[in-house]
Amino acid sequence: MISTMSQKIYWLIDQLVFCNICLIRYKTVMKKERVGLCSNWLANLTPGSPVRLYIERGSFHFPADRPIIMVGPGTGCAPFRSLIQSRGADTSPLLLFFGCRGEHRDYFFRDEWEPSPPSDPSDPSHPSQQENGSPVGKIQSPGAANLRVITAFSRDQDRKIYVQHRIVEHGKLVWSLLERGAVFCVAGNSKNMPFQVKDALAKVACTHGKLSADESSKYIDLLVKNRLYQTETW
Repeated sequence: MISTMSQKIYWLIDQLVFCNICLIRYKTVMKKERVGLCSNWLANLTPGSPVRLYIERGSFHFPADRPIIMVGPGTGCAPFRSLIQSRGADTSPLLLFFGCRGEHRDYFFRDEWEPSPPSDPSDPSHPSQQENGSPVGKIQSPGAANLRVITAFSRDQDRKIYVQHRIVEHGKLVWSLLERGAVFCVAGNSKNMPFQVKDALAKVACTHGKLSADESSKYIDLLVKNRLYQTETW
């Protein structure tokens, strides 16, 4: 018996559906061609073809009056992209940790999240002044007044760098927002990333909150209990 396909969940904002889909086509080590069922089905539709959708409520709750810390590597940026679009004019800070393999291959929403760089090379936000590829990481200028994006491109240097590394590196900023009542939200692959992000946050609590390992664990448990630490992974 063939099992049913798992459902495909996407995000919408203001009744607008936007799908950024990777077409899956590759060959195995035995030279056998494999294709993604959903992505290839969509790719082969003629323009104007109907596609059946349904709406399912997500689990995230984003309070309007609190800073939001978003951790969304890869497809995990989807719910946060919706949030940024809907709250770009608000005053509450939005901090996004976004990660992907390559800056020039996978950073699809650069133009949406970043403004055009200044033409003056002496400007601190000019690309020549950025520490791109360094262990410190590249902090993008805000595409919206309340947005700050910190990126982690894992394959653009010899050492793999992921969002959890950036969280620790920018721990002072993360802790300052948490002290202001920020909501910490994690979305993306459910395999290892959520546990590694939680470990990174524990390190931030120890370093910048001066908590012991046991106290940092209880602190995160309290955040979870109060819905100030939320996850939506798949």
